[in-house]
Amino acid sequence: MNDTELLAPAGSFEIARAAFAAGADAVYLGLDAFSARAEAINFSPDELRQLLAYARALGGKKVYVTFNTLVNDEELPAAIEKLAVLDELHPDGLIVQDLGIARLVRRHFPNLALHASTQLVAHNLEGVLALKELGFLRVVLARELSLEEIRSIAKRCGVEIETFVHGALCYSLSGLCLFSALEKGRSGNRGRCAYCCRLAYTDAAGNKALPFSMRDLRLDDRLAALRAAGVASLKIEGRMKSALYVASVTKRYRELLDGTPPTVSRADLETVFSRRTTELYVDGTPNGPVIDPQSLGHLGTPVGTIKRLTKDREGISWLRFHTSRALERHDGLQFAAPEGGKPYGFGITDMRLALSRNIVFTVPAESDVEVRVPDDPAIRRSGDSAFLPGTTVYCSASNAVKRRFPVPPFRPSDYPVGTPIDLTVTLAPSGITVSAPNSSCPPIHHSLSAIHSQLSPAQHPERTAEAVRKAFSRLGDTNWTLGSLTVNDPDRLFAPASVLNDLRRQLVARLDAQRADSCRARIADILDDLGQCSATHGVPDAPLSQCCKLRLDQSFPEDIGDFDEIVFAIGHARGKEIESALAARCAELRRFFEEAGAPMPAIRLALPVFTHERDFGALRAAVKHMVNLGVDKWEAADLATLRLLRALGLADITADWTLYAFNAAARLQLADLGVRRHVASPESAHLSSATDENLPTERLARQSTPLFISLTRPETPDPSRLVGLTGDVFAAYPLDGLWITARPEPRRFTAPPGAPRRIDLSWDSPT
Repeated sequence: MNDTELLAPAGSFEIARAAFAAGADAVYLGLDAFSARAEAINFSPDELRQLLAYARALGGKKVYVTFNTLVNDEELPAAIEKLAVLDELHPDGLIVQDLGIARLVRRHFPNLALHASTQLVAHNLEGVLALKELGFLRVVLARELSLEEIRSIAKRCGVEIETFVHGALCYSLSGLCLFSALEKGRSGNRGRCAYCCRLAYTDAAGNKALPFSMRDLRLDDRLAALRAAGVASLKIEGRMKSALYVASVTKRYRELLDGTPPTVSRADLETVFSRRTTELYVDGTPNGPVIDPQSLGHLGTPVGTIKRLTKDREGISWLRFHTSRALERHDGLQFAAPEGGKPYGFGITDMRLALSRNIVFTVPAESDVEVRVPDDPAIRRSGDSAFLPGTTVYCSASNAVKRRFPVPPFRPSDYPVGTPIDLTVTLAPSGITVSAPNSSCPPIHHSLSAIHSQLSPAQHPERTAEAVRKAFSRLGDTNWTLGSLTVNDPDRLFAPASVLNDLRRQLVARLDAQRADSCRARIADILDDLGQCSATHGVPDAPLSQCCKLRLDQSFPEDIGDFDEIVFAIGHARGKEIESALAARCAELRRFFEEAGAPMPAIRLALPVFTHERDFGALRAAVKHMVNLGVDKWEAADLATLRLLRALGLADITADWTLYAFNAAARLQLADLGVRRHVASPESAHLSSATDENLPTERLARQSTPLFISLTRPETPDPSRLVGLTGDVFAAYPLDGLWITARPEPRRFTAPPGAPRRIDLSWDSPT
C-alpha cells in the first residue's frame, strides 16, 4: 500500500466492493441517518457490519463512516443510539461536522476515531490546530486551498490531512451554504441539499445562464505534489455516483499513484461521467474557468465533428463523422447543442463504415463512420439543425469501458459478521447449561441459559462435541458469531439436536435483550450526563437584550439607540486602520448617546469567517494591536478565530452563527471553549424556540443572510441582479475577499419572546 491513502466514495455495498477492487485503500459511506448525502442508498448497520468484515478480509482496507450533518436537540437521543452502534462496530473513522457530536464521541465513545468533515471549513493552520485540540485525528481541508497552503498546514499541524482530488464542487464554501435551507426548505447542512447552485438564473442584462455551476475538480496530474506536501489521504467525491464511475476513477488514480502503466485514460472517465473540469485554486489563482455557465451535466469525451447528415432510399437518416475513438453498438453519443442549450444524444443501434452498406458491431479509431439516427420525436422536432456540420460528437457511454469494471462477486457466508462469543457448554444427566462468561462485546459481560431434562448416555460419545459445535455455529442471521467453544461432557452423554438448537435460540434472545438493555441504559446515562453538564453553566445576571452588528464602514441604523451592544465586523483591515475607523465610529456613538441621555452601548469587534493561511499572521497582528489598545470584547466566526482569541487570554468571547450550535452538546462545546454567548443560525430558527440554560443565545431579527459564501465570482456579466426560474431575485457582490449571494432586501426573523435579538447588517451589499 502507498504511504498516501486513496479514499473512494461508497454510496452502496456494491459500490464499496467495486472501489476496493479498483484499488481504493479506504472507502467512506453514510448510514441511513445523519449523512450529508441523505439521498444516497447508504448503509444499514447490518450492511456496515458486513462491509467491515469484507474490508478486513481484504487486508488493510479501511472503512470510514460519515456522521456529517448538524443535529438538533430532538435528534440527540437517536444520534447517540447510532453512535453506540458504531462504537460496537468500530469503523476506522467517523467523519463529523457537528461540534456537539464530536464532544459526545470524545466523552463517551473514545474508541471512535474522529475525522473533521470539510463542512467544518478548516482552511488555515489555526483552524486545523483547533480541531486537533478537540480530538480530531484527521482533518478534511476546504476544497478552495492552494497547494502551498496545503503544504504549509500539513507540515505543521500534527494531524492527518485529507484533501479532495476529484469530483463535484460546491459553489459555496462547504458548510457555509444556506441557499437550499432558506430558499427550498432543504438544508444542505442536514443532508438535503437541493443543488440550487446548479439552477439557471437571468442576470441584470437579460443573460440566462448557470452562473454558480462549478466544473468538476480534477487533480490527477498533481498527485505527486500533494503527496510531497504531506497529504495523508486523497479523496474522490461521489457518494451519489455509480459503481462504474467510482471504479473507473479509482483505478485511474491508483495507477497514477503507483506509477504503473495507465490502463484508464481521462477520455475513458469522460465516457462514464464528465462535466468540464478545473484545478480550482491549487495554484493560488485558477488557470482557467472554474464555472461552466452553459452545460450542466454529463457530456462525454469528444470523438469527432459531424460531417453531414444523409438519407438513404428507405428514408433512414445516417450521421457521418470521423471518430478518434473505437466505437461499438450500444455506445452512447451526445451532441453539444447550439448556443449552450441542453445536449442531446442517443445510443448507437446501427453503424457502418462510410461508403459501406454493411452493418458492423464495432469500428476502429480513426475511422469515417455512419450511425443511424433514431426516429425520435425530439430529434424530428429539431430537424436537420440538430446535426449541423462541425457540431462536436461526444461518446457519452462506452461498453468497452463498462466491461473493464465488473463488480466483484460476493457471498456473505465467506465473510462472517457478528460479535464473537466464547461459549462453554456443559452436559450433565440433569440437563445442558451454556454460558458466555466473558463475552467480547461490551457492555455485555455474561449470559446463561439452561434446559433441564434427563440426558442419556451416548451411543457414540465421540460425536457429541461436534454436534454441539454444529448447533452453536448456526448464528449466521443473528448479531453473533461463535468464537471459542468449550464442551464439558464428563459423563459422555447424548445431546439431542432439537434441544441444542432450542438452547442456541434462547441464548441469542437473551444476548439480544441484554445488548438492547445495555444500549438503552448507556443512552440514558449519556443524556443524563449532558443535562448535568448543562446545569453547571450559569446564565449571566443581566443578559444582552438587543445587539446590532455592522461593518466599520457602514452607517448606523436609525434605531441605533435601541441597542445595548454594537458589534463591528473588522474584516481583514490592518490594526492601524481598525484603530482609526473604530475611534471615529465610537466618537459618533458617544455624541448620539450623550445627546439622548443614555448610557454608551458595549463595543465588540468581530472577526471574519474565512482567512487564507497566508493572511492569518496579519489578522493576528491586527487583533493584538486592538487588544493592546484595551479592546476586550470579541466575536469569533470560526474555530480558527476562536482559538486565536483564547490564545490571547481574552475572556469575553461570543460566537457568530457560522459556529453552528444546533443542539445542547454543541452549545456545551462552545461554552467549554470559552464562548459566553452565541448567535443562532438563520436556518435553525424553526428548530427550537427555547433560550438555552447553558449558553445564552441571540436570535436574528434582521439580516441580509448570505445564501452562498464563495471565493469565486459568479460567471455572468452582471451578477448584481439574478432572477431564478420561479422569479425570485438575488444579488451577488464582493465583500472582504469573498463573493456573497443574498436577497436584495434583508430577511426578517421572529425571535422567541424574551430572547436576545440581533440586527445583523454586516452582510449587506457595500454598494
